[in-house]
Amino acid sequence: MNLDTTLTVPPHVMSRMVGDETVLLDLASGLYFGLDSVGQRIWQAVADGKKLGETVDIIVAEYDVDRDQATADVLQFTSTLLERGLLAE
Repeated sequence: MNLDTTLTVPPHVMSRMVGDETVLLDLASGLYFGLDSVGQRIWQAVADGKKLGETVDIIVAEYDVDRDQATADVLQFTSTLLERGLLAE
């Protein structure tokens, strides 16, 4: 996985806003996951079909973070979601 990667949301994963938080439901396992505002923004960009590099650009533009840190955070976060089956390559 690199910054040119485009991830997808598998059909067994649903997302909903609950208050200020995005909640993910993995229908296959029945588990819920909550995302904070940055995680929510990354999720939204990925769900909109953005490449990971474009997602990093969004995070840098919208949050007080440098590009190296945003890159590391986006790659780590999306890797975790991939491992849990909440995103797919």
